[in-house]
Amino acid sequence: MENNTLVSVVITTYNRETYLDSAIQSVVNQTYKNIEIIVVDDGSKVNYAEKICSKYPKCKYHFKTNGGLSSARNYGVSVAKGDFIAFLDDDDLFLPQKIEIQIDILQKKLDVDCVHSSALIIDENDVPTGEIIGASESKVHNRSGNVFWNALGVWVIKSPTPLFRRKVFNDILFDESILVGEDVDFYQRMFFKHKLFYVTEPLALYREDDDPNRLSKKLEKYNGIESKIYSNFLKMGIKNPFTLYKIALKLAQVGIGRLNSNNTTNIIRVSNWKLLLNPFYYVKNLNNLKN
Repeated sequence: MENNTLVSVVITTYNRETYLDSAIQSVVNQTYKNIEIIVVDDGSKVNYAEKICSKYPKCKYHFKTNGGLSSARNYGVSVAKGDFIAFLDDDDLFLPQKIEIQIDILQKKLDVDCVHSSALIIDENDVPTGEIIGASESKVHNRSGNVFWNALGVWVIKSPTPLFRRKVFNDILFDESILVGEDVDFYQRMFFKHKLFYVTEPLALYREDDDPNRLSKKLEKYNGIESKIYSNFLKMGIKNPFTLYKIALKLAQVGIGRLNSNNTTNIIRVSNWKLLLNPFYYVKNLNNLKN
């Protein structure tokens, strides 16, 4: 495919050398060729990433003081030169036609600012597990267009799949104060302002292994994140009181459900009428709620 539009792929890495070369190679192997690869080393103790990057002419290495995944992604966006931006974790992979398919859609659908897709799950040895993460057939229609209200507190985009127009990051960045669940916060805010398009075909490979230290498996660390999400919505300057009420109510319901799911020995019970009467109190005080 011939196209002069530059795509920036930001790969973040921190103390994990094992899969980085394969991740970079999956970008190099894209059928769409006008790509810059930005590897952001978030303060790794051993300088493995620079040597790996040096093997690839399109790969630019950046080292920064450790600040977490949000900080590393924001840094990558700040140095990216492309009109379109994608993220890739250092243990995931792109399938060869990913960028080409997504660029084609974005150039035809000018009202869409992000194209995402399903993904195949692979294990630590790159072997497909047979599982696919993405929308079920009955919910595919909810993954495109203005998805905010059906997505709020329910689903987010899987990290290796989206391609964004650069303008998305003009007013929305990752919250660097959130160390676990930064995707949940970012995508809910992004959904509020931008239209999506969903591709049912898997365009990436998402790695799942048995490492107990994976942040995505430490579910209790997500407790109370809805309070932070609501705070960030307020910072966006939303003025409509009914809109804020609906957001607060949904996030409070989801937040209480999350707390109870992660701690079944201390169930928090809040009557529906109390929640309906003042969802603002509950969404702001999730971490302080007691049975």
